[in-house]
Amino acid sequence: MKILFALPVFTAMFFLAACQKEQPAPTLFTRMDPGESGLDFRNEVFEDTLMNSINNLYFYDGGGVAIGDVNGDDLPDIYLTANLGENHLYLNRGGFRFEDVTARAGVGGGSDGWSTGTAMADLNGDGLLDIYVCRAHYLGKKGPNQLFINNGDGTFSEKAADLGLDFTGLSRQAAFLDYDRDGDLDIYLMNHSVHGKGTYGEITHIREKIDPEVGDQFFENRDGQFVNVTEKTGIYSNVLGYGLGVGVSDFNGDGYPDLYICNDFHEDDYLYYNNGDGTFTEGLRQSMGHTSLASMGNDIADFNNDLLPDVMVLDMLPPDEATRKNSVTSDLYNIYNAKLGFGYYHQLRRNTLQLNRGPAYHAGPLPNGSPMAAFSEIGQLAGVSATDWSWSTLFADLDNDG
Repeated sequence: MKILFALPVFTAMFFLAACQKEQPAPTLFTRMDPGESGLDFRNEVFEDTLMNSINNLYFYDGGGVAIGDVNGDDLPDIYLTANLGENHLYLNRGGFRFEDVTARAGVGGGSDGWSTGTAMADLNGDGLLDIYVCRAHYLGKKGPNQLFINNGDGTFSEKAADLGLDFTGLSRQAAFLDYDRDGDLDIYLMNHSVHGKGTYGEITHIREKIDPEVGDQFFENRDGQFVNVTEKTGIYSNVLGYGLGVGVSDFNGDGYPDLYICNDFHEDDYLYYNNGDGTFTEGLRQSMGHTSLASMGNDIADFNNDLLPDVMVLDMLPPDEATRKNSVTSDLYNIYNAKLGFGYYHQLRRNTLQLNRGPAYHAGPLPNGSPMAAFSEIGQLAGVSATDWSWSTLFADLDNDG
């Protein structure tokens, strides 16, 4: 009798639960309408017989964004770059409302260049953020790079040539760091090579091909003028650099800023340790067991709160099995071994998360006596190794949980 009584009660409860509408989970973000925010920027690109996605592999990548308080009102402003049109500066008016002040500020940059990256920094030490724009002098598009100095009155003046930063070539992104700790900002300029430069074969021979157009550059700030000290620093500046991401951090805790450079295609990533004497030591093989293959964007942060900077690098591994089996997701074994034979390092077609373990005492000290850092790659363990064709990553505490 008890069982017979329970059956209709259970059945009623089952159908009642099934009829209840499932409540959607709360979202972390709300997408703002451009008409409401004022951010109506559009990066429109049109292919022609010269500039297209065949000749320019990064045709649809966009040009990048820089965010910072350019007018001193404690609100972050937004600078958006365009490939075929003018760049735009939007001032933050509060309440998620932005005003396009491009024409008044004088930071459009013209429409004859192909912007590839941008960043904000106080390059002249006056307490105001300036804007640097990287451009590709390629396939009919014009360089050089542009530097907009903040005048402090809502306007900017283009001063790249005056300060020695009007580099003309295939620039991709600039990183600002006080590498010599003299109190001002120096610049690592990451460039991007093209296959036609002769980038295949024995690595030692290609690494000797210094190329002022596509090789990475380093500029030292000397009393407000930027001097090219690339050769002095010891960084690679050759046709092999397919730079797509650059990050700055002190990986080994010696007080000097180091650099991590992501390279697309077959070239290794670069991990530059700052020797503290104006030079760098490339130590990726001593610090990491393997890296991503087609390394794209990267970011550096202490994601596990152990006071050591970790590195996230993106690649192109799809998350689902069907797409993986229908895609070229990794090198064939013979090609992998051929690359090792040519001198390249272990590279895997997936995102990598490099966990900083502290000093790599097995690697020996740097010229200044500091140790290199040792990293463990935990991308698969952390569940971030396969996010499909990914270009940019950013560490941030988006849910305010510390």
